[in-house]
Amino acid sequence: MCYDVSYLTQKKKKYAKRHPDKDLSALENYFDKNGNPVKPIFHTTGFEHPKLPVITNENPDEFTLFQWGLIPFWIKDEKQATEIQNKTINARGESLFEKPAFSKAAADRRCIIMVDGFFEHHHKQKQLIPYFISLKDNAPISLAGIWEQWENSENGKKISTISVVTTEANPLMAEIHNNPKLKEARMPLILPEELESEWLMDIDDKTSEERVKALIQPFDQDLMQVWPVKPIRGKKNKSQNADIIKKHELGEQLGLF
Repeated sequence: MCYDVSYLTQKKKKYAKRHPDKDLSALENYFDKNGNPVKPIFHTTGFEHPKLPVITNENPDEFTLFQWGLIPFWIKDEKQATEIQNKTINARGESLFEKPAFSKAAADRRCIIMVDGFFEHHHKQKQLIPYFISLKDNAPISLAGIWEQWENSENGKKISTISVVTTEANPLMAEIHNNPKLKEARMPLILPEELESEWLMDIDDKTSEERVKALIQPFDQDLMQVWPVKPIRGKKNKSQNADIIKKHELGEQLGLF
């Protein structure tokens, strides 16, 4: 699953280096003149429906900001839109082309969602221990996503929204994501740099659709780093500072590593 993320917490040059051919102008307000983040988001949840930086297949040369929680084009009104967004934060990769809420977007509107890391909870000794997951080289992470543009028939306003695509967990993430209520462990679909263009490619026949499906695989755990952090849920844990993603002593005592 992927409900909690950290993004735009690094210097601008990190994102420019990760995506050297992309226009970052849509994100300018996030950085000061020295390229430092102005309001870094060390933690947010999909249930708050924040705007995340994305690269779309229709506009692959620049970043834009889309709201997290996909609203399918066929939703009739604002009430339905609000209700469905909490159910479309993630999109299961294995059934992406079959589910009514996701199939059209999966075929025509795929995107890359840029984050710095994400959080997952581990169940141990009746405690819920949050872990922060990022890349070992501390580069921004490219998550596979799908997007839609929905028009509110009541006021004509158009909203661009996204879902994070998920896949089965690799062994590292399976050890962390051990929720006993779930049938299997999951993780977000992380795209290696060399496969990003494949994810964004146009689907014009069954062969290209199968190529996209083949990308829905667990990411190499050897390229990932994880550590326990302090609790991230609840009103008392709403502050935005770097302590949110630092190793937490209690978590280390109870944790996996």
